[in-house]
Amino acid sequence: MPVREQLEIMPGQATLEDLARVLRNGASVKIRRSAKAAIDAAAHLVAAAAAGGEPVYGVNTGFGKLASIRIAPGDTATLQR
Repeated sequence: MPVREQLEIMPGQATLEDLARVLRNGASVKIRRSAKAAIDAAAHLVAAAAAGGEPVYGVNTGFGKLASIRIAPGDTATLQR
């Protein structure tokens, strides 16, 4: 069985060629370790927005026509799934 190609990408820097390799050839994707601090910081911001009192589109509100509907703090994880 052939070994599957693994792409190591930096968030925000994936190319269309990279995406094609994943879709067409089944390449797996690994995020570069150097991106971890930025990913953790972004996750912290989203978690704070979800727990906060201000509406943030798609984080603690619905989407599209439901953007004015607030999502209960206990349901924001379900919204993100």
